[in-house]
Amino acid sequence: MKKLLIGVAVAMIAAVTHAAAVGWNLAGAANYKGDAYSFFVIGQNGTESIATITALLDAGNSVDSYAFGSGTIANNGVGSMTGTASGKTLDAGTYEAFFVLFDSATPASGSAKYVVVSGASTLTKEVAATSAAVTFTSGNQATFLNNTDNWKSYGAVPEPTSGLLMLLGVAGLALRRKRA
Repeated sequence: MKKLLIGVAVAMIAAVTHAAAVGWNLAGAANYKGDAYSFFVIGQNGTESIATITALLDAGNSVDSYAFGSGTIANNGVGSMTGTASGKTLDAGTYEAFFVLFDSATPASGSAKYVVVSGASTLTKEVAATSAAVTFTSGNQATFLNNTDNWKSYGAVPEPTSGLLMLLGVAGLALRRKRA
């Protein structure tokens, strides 16, 4: 019984350490000011939907070729992009735009998190002509950015539960081997 309790204690310590390494807490929105983001317009550069980009991000793939532009966050969570600023124009029609912000200046698959900012009314624009310069603005996203539930892992990150189960399995094998 004593060995089992020690094994459980070791497993719990490993789980807590593993969870801390993943980094569950994000700082206040003021810390995002000046951070770079990628800007996407649905229907441009092969971007069919937000799901297209999030699927690539979840797999740890680069989405640079899909970006319509880029910028930096200002005023604690406000981001904007003018449609013609990067030399790319929009045809007449209604467009939805979104931003992808990473919690790292150089995101790496498995060690970074990302958030998709979309859905605000200012991120949907109607463009009347091809020469129109349209600005998409995210509005202040401080509350959204500070909610850790909105952030996803960039690429495959092992869950703390997986580490805990592996550790329990190894502890079980160790106890079994000692008894034999």
